[in-house]
Formats: sequence, structure tokens, C-alpha cells
Amino acid sequence: MEEQVHEKKALSRSQQRRLDDIVQAAIKVFDRDGFEAARMADIAEEAGVAKGTLYLYFDTKAALMEGVIVSTIIPALEKIGDAAGAEDGPAKERLARQMRIAAKRMASPEMAILLRHMISGGEQAKPIVKFYYDKVVQLGLEHIQATLDYGVKTGEFRKEVSEIDPLVFVGAPVYTGVWNILFDDMQALDDEKLIADYLDSVILGLLSK
Repeated sequence: MEEQVHEKKALSRSQQRRLDDIVQAAIKVFDRDGFEAARMADIAEEAGVAKGTLYLYFDTKAALMEGVIVSTIIPALEKIGDAAGAEDGPAKERLARQMRIAAKRMASPEMAILLRHMISGGEQAKPIVKFYYDKVVQLGLEHIQATLDYGVKTGEFRKEVSEIDPLVFVGAPVYTGVWNILFDDMQALDDEKLIADYLDSVILGLLSK
């Protein structure tokens, strides 16, 4: 994938606004038409820019999907990292913040678009799946692991907790995204209550006493 103009140098305010407009237009068109059927010309029209201008920022639809991840998912990941690196506060509260941030993002319309494409896109989706794994999944699990290790270090969590696979703790947040794709028309999910109940049941098993 060719290097894009916004990756070569810092953007001006007007360039950043234009990039944001393009990403939001891509989200709308991907949601409306699906990733496979979406056309770059339609995204440019939705963003109110010339097709040539669009290609200055993103040369392919896959690059645009990466732009959606960078613009809408990475900021939530950074907040999850900030929670792991907080200077004080109980580990259980750090973990709770991380789970709530993850659940809110997983329940978002942007995540629904990404999940649909990554799950059903076949070979075409593999570059996006790899990008998401490298930029989001791995770092997210590292942030959760850091919280678990912190809780063990301070004596708040049982020493065995450091050996728990951090994937255990993303089950409920991921489920919010899957539910909203499959079952939202039948029953709306209260993701805040789901995470609260999940935390109440899981954290009890982590505490040292």
C-alpha cells in the first residue's frame, strides 16, 4: 500500500478537517453499501471533495478502512492504555475503566462496519484483519495484562492472576459488538449493565481477599 500524504508529514488544520470529513464519509458509505460495493467516487462525493483529492489521502478502500480504525478505534485504545498506566487507584478500578471503554467502542456503529468486513470479507479482508490485530488487539491485550500485573504487584489480586490470558477479559466487550450486528433489531443491548454485571462476577475471582 503506498504511503499516504497524511503519513508523510504533519497535517495542517484544514487538511486534518478534510481527512476527518473523508473518514466520516467512508463510514457512512461503508455502512450504507457495504465495503465490497462501496465506491471511492461515492465516498468523495459524500465528503464533498474531488476524487483526486480523496486519493491524496487514501489510495485504496483498504487504506480508507485503516483510516477508520486510526480515527475511531485507536483513540479508545489509547484511553485503555492510559487507564493501565494511571499513577494511583486500585487495579480493579483500572480494569473496570478499560472494560467500559472497550465495550463502548465495540458497541459503536464504526465497529459494526469493521466487524462485518473482517468476518465476512474473505481474502479481501485479510490486510484489514492483520492491521487491526497489530494496531489494536495486541496493544489492547498488553494494556490489560499490565493492569493484571499491577494488581498482583500491589497484592490486590491473587498472584495467579498474572497467568490468566487477558483475552478472558475482552469477552463481554467483544460480545457487545457481535450482538449489535446480529440481534439489535430483536433486542437492544444495555452494554453498560452487561459490563457492570460482568465486572461484578469476574473481579471477585481476582481479589486476593
